[in-house]
Amino acid sequence: MIELNARVRPYMTVKALLIWVTSILIFTIAGIAVYFFSWPVWLYYIFIGLLLLELAGFVILRPWIYTKVTSYELFEDRIVVRQGFFTVKTQMIPIKRAQGVEFKTGPLSRKYDLAAVRIKTAGIGIDMPPLQIDEARGLKSDIIDIVKEESTDV
Repeated sequence: MIELNARVRPYMTVKALLIWVTSILIFTIAGIAVYFFSWPVWLYYIFIGLLLLELAGFVILRPWIYTKVTSYELFEDRIVVRQGFFTVKTQMIPIKRAQGVEFKTGPLSRKYDLAAVRIKTAGIGIDMPPLQIDEARGLKSDIIDIVKEESTDV
């Protein structure tokens, strides 16, 4: 199985930090509500605890664990993606059954030279882990070429 790029971990950390800052804003508004409505003071401690838990779980641990357990493998006729920590999910899609390939990149992912690829069939879709932009574009064009060559009565 192919390991993820080294840039995936910092990308996921920065992405999680942006979400964490949004959580700080939400809990700050909730703290102001606690003050103005004279709710119990212990709610402040719950808000701070939730923020620290989110920082530890989603900003620090999740990117590290994700890069350790997520992998993929490209074969001539199929793609296999393995994801998960507590419940490991392995998905396989025959390339010839692909009906669509979606390539997405945003400002943050472009900064880290990463892109997201989603391969869709009639029944399921596989979200590939973040790939380098060149690798993702190559994968997309390879899948499109293989699907174009396939002739079937289905």
